[in-house]
Amino acid sequence: MAKSLKMRNKNIIITFMSLVMVLSSFSGFAQTPEETLIKKVQESLKSSSSRELVKYLHERVEIKLDNEKKDYSTNQAEIVLKQFFQKNPADSTEFIHDSKSDGGIVYAIGSYVSGNKKYRVVIRAKQFKTDYKIYRLEFTEDR
Repeated sequence: MAKSLKMRNKNIIITFMSLVMVLSSFSGFAQTPEETLIKKVQESLKSSSSRELVKYLHERVEIKLDNEKKDYSTNQAEIVLKQFFQKNPADSTEFIHDSKSDGGIVYAIGSYVSGNKKYRVVIRAKQFKTDYKIYRLEFTEDR
């Protein structure tokens, strides 16, 4: 009986320690809010979804398409982006660099490929209240 109780306690401890190790290994995969934003934006771009992308835009956003730069509300931005994505559906998109400045500005630089066109994409975001939101989005065609 005592031997069986010791064995049972040993199994419980081993199981508990294994569980702690497994759970602690997942903490390395936790993403910061900035990383989550960039990932979600990349997914929106890959699916050419203006509806998804506007979820991550500030209520006033500057959008630059080639050399034309304008300020839009999120409703206007959704229409402009929808038209852009209809003309240029994504074949691939990838952010190749991202960072956060000392002033709290998050930016990411990448590429957006549609057919034989390739665009350089730049996003700039900062924290508004509790969430990071994009306040500037640029698509510049490589020539």
